[in-house]
Amino acid sequence: MTGCVIVAAGRGNRFKSKVPKILFNLAGMPVVEYSLKTFSVCPLIDEIVLVVNKQIMETDYITKWTGKFPKIKKVVPGGMSREESVLNGISQCSARCDTILVHDGARPFVTESLIASVINGAQAHGACIPAYPINGSVKLVKGNKLVSTIFETELQVAQTPQGFKREILEKVFQIYRNELDKYPDESSMCEQSGISVRVVPGEITNIKITTHDDIKIALSLLNNSM
Repeated sequence: MTGCVIVAAGRGNRFKSKVPKILFNLAGMPVVEYSLKTFSVCPLIDEIVLVVNKQIMETDYITKWTGKFPKIKKVVPGGMSREESVLNGISQCSARCDTILVHDGARPFVTESLIASVINGAQAHGACIPAYPINGSVKLVKGNKLVSTIFETELQVAQTPQGFKREILEKVFQIYRNELDKYPDESSMCEQSGISVRVVPGEITNIKITTHDDIKIALSLLNNSM
């Protein structure tokens, strides 16, 4: 079986809104519902564990989502860091799930084809992530001052879902359980522990909602897809 942990427990400080970004109305539907819908209709996904913050746990959205998307088996509260939230989700995946995907709830436009690519990569290689090439140089900027430039033709931006054989996820979380706040995602823990991670092509439309400017991009993508 394949399970998916959808992480939607972040504070969204850069979004600067009283409404959590995963609940922000995007063309008539909360941001997180787009990915919930895609994973729910994908035949390769057997169950979903949704991780949200305590504020959302106390709303009517939970009852609405679990009724609308029957593949949601558990809704659990997030932790103090992203990876602690992921661990909370993994711990609630059914024991029969031998492959687990982790997806950002703020990435509304994940596709079934990308989900399939990541699952195939994870099952064949143990760990797999999608990534998309960076065009141009990357600048490290502090206090509006350029500090350094990274110009490598092979730089890519990691996306989600990231997929893993369950035993690999459990191994790295056991190793780094006391320092989860040091890692931005699960693949970085695999990398640190010497576990090979397969990379498949990401998708340019698989954007992450971080600021209100991203909402403008998302609305443009939706308009162009109609």
